[in-house]
Amino acid sequence: MPVDAVVRQVDAQALLDRIDVDAVLDRVDINRVLSRVDLDALLARIDVNQVIDRIDVNAVAAQIDVEDLVARTELGDLLVQSTTGLATKALDTLRAQGVGLDQWMTRWVNRILRRRPGSTPEGPPLLVSAQAGAVPQ
Repeated sequence: MPVDAVVRQVDAQALLDRIDVDAVLDRVDINRVLSRVDLDALLARIDVNQVIDRIDVNAVAAQIDVEDLVARTELGDLLVQSTTGLATKALDTLRAQGVGLDQWMTRWVNRILRRRPGSTPEGPPLLVSAQAGAVPQ
């Protein structure tokens, strides 16, 4: 009897139903199989855009613990420092503008009142006399 005739008489589905696939896989050396895989050829077959389209970015973002992330990094300190630095610069600029405005107003008031330059006191009398008595360091 030729081999083809014998194979045709075998019920392949019944044979496959009797095989314990897990037992077969337990005997397979996965590292040996993977060493034969052409990774470049496999990756060339993957449509990255299709993979990205399947990712639910909102679900991924919802799983991020922002407070823990900030606690693990120095991001919180950096935010505080940068905010403090900006506030300090803004305050310094505001103070400088205030001093400039005060000096401008003083010049105009002195012109309107026809005061001669140098004829006005340098500051409040008690403050000026206290500074005159201070010892320079």
